[in-house]
Amino acid sequence: MISKIEKFEPVKLSVNRIDRIDRIDRIDIQLFADPDKTEKATPRKRQKAREEGQVPISRELVSGLGFLFASMVFILLGKRLIDALITSTQSVFEISDNDIRTLEDFIIYASQTFRPAFLVVAILVLGTALFSLIIGLLQTRFLFTFKPLKMDLNRLNPITGLKRMFSLRSLFELLKAILKLAIIGFVGYSVIKGNFDKVLLTVDSSLIDGTLIMWGVLSELIIKCGIALIVVSIADYYYSRYEYEQNIKMTKQEIKEEFKEIEGNPEIKRRQRQIMMQFAMHRMMQEVPKASVVITNPTHFACALKYDPEEDFAPKLVAKGVDKVALRIIDIARKNDVPIVRNPRLAREIYYSTELGDIIPEKLYKAVAEVLAYVYTLREGRIT
Repeated sequence: MISKIEKFEPVKLSVNRIDRIDRIDRIDIQLFADPDKTEKATPRKRQKAREEGQVPISRELVSGLGFLFASMVFILLGKRLIDALITSTQSVFEISDNDIRTLEDFIIYASQTFRPAFLVVAILVLGTALFSLIIGLLQTRFLFTFKPLKMDLNRLNPITGLKRMFSLRSLFELLKAILKLAIIGFVGYSVIKGNFDKVLLTVDSSLIDGTLIMWGVLSELIIKCGIALIVVSIADYYYSRYEYEQNIKMTKQEIKEEFKEIEGNPEIKRRQRQIMMQFAMHRMMQEVPKASVVITNPTHFACALKYDPEEDFAPKLVAKGVDKVALRIIDIARKNDVPIVRNPRLAREIYYSTELGDIIPEKLYKAVAEVLAYVYTLREGRIT
């Protein structure tokens, strides 16, 4: 016996509260990351960190490459600079009292005389500054932001300042600075020791010859110190990237909360899907009274077909279901005098091969036509 099916009423969704994470805490730079943060940062976390101005950058690499660039420019333009300085100095000392009578005249003459030297120095300084800026921008992928300069009262907290001062990060920076000075000092000592005899020759040399000797020693010293700085800078660059990855790692709970923020609360989404299915079920049941026939298993499967020769090319599936849904379709069909035909095999074929609102597959035309012919015969018999 088919039990009575109560009237379906859609349930309204009531959401009292949806927790959202509107703020991502700023990453505190430290030597060792939180041990609870074991997961790699998500793309969204990386983007948030980038928007806050937190990107992996090595200042040692900027200064090292900047120093090497300045050294190369200095070697290329150094002789010109030295010649300009020597010539300008000689010109200043050779002027007579008749040409220069006041201090203003001397300043004007000296500035004009030393202009070539000033031009070389300007090229050296501006070129190095521009090159260092480009290196920094390449590391940050051309990030422009003023958020790191934003006023933060937490930075004025003396306790936080003391923690930073006596942290492992400060100790690491101190050791790095000592190591850098030791490497540069060793390289400088080696260069000077290897050229000590040449330096002694400058005592008996002319000004130009002595300058050339010192220029050669200075060039060697600058190049070797620059190379040593590059080695230290490359190591610091890779360490900076490693430290950045450790600092932006996330806990499993943070990943879950971020997923909820992006995708929505899974419980709410599941409830929404249930309500959508209930609405779809309600609309499907409304189509059952308009069906031409309901083909059953008889209780496990039920498929309602609608066919109007004047409008439809072939019979269309308007409702289907199994178990309780099948019983509800059968109950509604009986209440609305819709013919019910038992054909287990055909019911299963229609259920698995046809979606709601679609016409039946061509391979089922013959079987469905026989069912419809049987239904029309029964109706004609009732009429007569």
